[in-house]
Amino acid sequence: MKNSPVFLYKVKRSCLSCGPEPGGEEKKGRGNPISVQSFPPELVEHIISFLPVRDVVALGQTCRYFHEVCDAEGVWRRICRRLSPRLREQGSGVRPWKRAAILNYTKGLYFQAFGGRRRCLSKSVAPLLAHGYRRFLPTKDHVFILDYAGTLFFFKNALVSSTFGQIQWKRACRYVVLCRGAKDFASDPRCDTVYRKYLYVLATREQAGVVGTTSSRACDCVEVYLQSSGQRVFKMTFHHSMNFKQIVLVGQETQRALLLLTEEGKIYSLVVNETQLDQPRSYTVQLALRKVSRCLPHLRVACMASNQSSTLYITDQGGVYFEVHTPGVYRDLFGTLQAFDPLDQQMPLALSLPAKILFCALGYNHLGLVDEFGRIFMQGNNRYGQLGTGDKMDRGEPTQVPRCVCSLCSTRECLYMLSSHDIEHQVTYRDLPASRVLGTPEPSLGAGVPQDPGGAAWACEEYLSQIHSCPTLQDRMEKMKEIVGWMPLMAAQKDFFWEALDMLQRAAGGVGLPDPPEP
Repeated sequence: MKNSPVFLYKVKRSCLSCGPEPGGEEKKGRGNPISVQSFPPELVEHIISFLPVRDVVALGQTCRYFHEVCDAEGVWRRICRRLSPRLREQGSGVRPWKRAAILNYTKGLYFQAFGGRRRCLSKSVAPLLAHGYRRFLPTKDHVFILDYAGTLFFFKNALVSSTFGQIQWKRACRYVVLCRGAKDFASDPRCDTVYRKYLYVLATREQAGVVGTTSSRACDCVEVYLQSSGQRVFKMTFHHSMNFKQIVLVGQETQRALLLLTEEGKIYSLVVNETQLDQPRSYTVQLALRKVSRCLPHLRVACMASNQSSTLYITDQGGVYFEVHTPGVYRDLFGTLQAFDPLDQQMPLALSLPAKILFCALGYNHLGLVDEFGRIFMQGNNRYGQLGTGDKMDRGEPTQVPRCVCSLCSTRECLYMLSSHDIEHQVTYRDLPASRVLGTPEPSLGAGVPQDPGGAAWACEEYLSQIHSCPTLQDRMEKMKEIVGWMPLMAAQKDFFWEALDMLQRAAGGVGLPDPPEP
């Protein structure tokens, strides 16, 4: 029965919610139609599973009956086995088989080379063992891809030069599994892939327990691989109580700082010398709490990005904080050196934005932000038009640009585009209020309403509503500290407000003051 054909004659969909087929009574002499609901559900699911994924989704939108059948896990289990025969486990989630099928159906890696007259879009060779594409990183000659099962793939000699002098994908390239149990990975943050000599992999490994016992425990570690050969040259293991979820690099090769983000939203850092990693010796590195987590302990960092001399943090509340380590980059980003402190380069600076930020990207002297409404803001040096504003004027504050992006990565030679849809991710963006839609005319000066081009008044109203939503006085004080970090204030002013709020918070906790009245 597995390979035998199935023939259906005069099959008619008869859905109670849709009613009878129009003109059905006039069709006489053709025999009685057979309702598809009379077939066993297993047979219908088996037939539907042979359809392409696009047709299964379209069929599920026709009526209620087919929506329930096409959404069944049995259908997606068969589709997943057809798309990825080597996938042994379906993964986790509420809908594991549907999630696994769509992850593997939508996975893809494309690239387009810069320069020249031809603008061809090339697709990479997809590894059969990959469970979707979660992250990727191109190096000088190779490409590394991390899937949703924690497997890191190593594409050897993936890019070659064509007869026209352009970069193209090598169809005959082979891939191997570099390691398993990986959480994240990073390399030199510069866009020039020549500098990406080492690959830092954040992974989980089983370590032996107490001496004399057979028990083991899972510990996070950072493994360093040579990008040219995939050989592991260095490994550092952390205490089992330290659980990390992201790693980024910053600084020069001799003073390479590794920033590690914990599950609790704290940032730890350690410094290594890349020029000595390939030497067979052992030494101890010190893991220290980053200043952004020491000075602002109430903040919970959700993700981070970095380049050679800057680091950007996004909190779980959508706030953005910046570390700028060189005066030149600071001037390019903000257009001034007014608040730059060369003696305290790790002091986090807050960017003032009227909405929550969800994603970020950081170049050498410019940055990009995506807010909760799906809008993109660019800031920094625009000498080559890299901000996408249509001109070459620098922007010292976040400026909205009309673009829509997904997952992109750019090097000096190519623009890479990654696709892999995860149905477990909730809808990220929400609708923009009608009063804030781009193109809505602002009130004129003659109308008697003051202009607010930066949205400062609207932002203050939003901050007040957030403070009002806090249930207790202590929560409102913590929220006020966070808002002070968001505001475009100088470092001395922020320190003053934070210290004053700490004093008020300690006084309120000592005498047991009641909650403030409702505004």
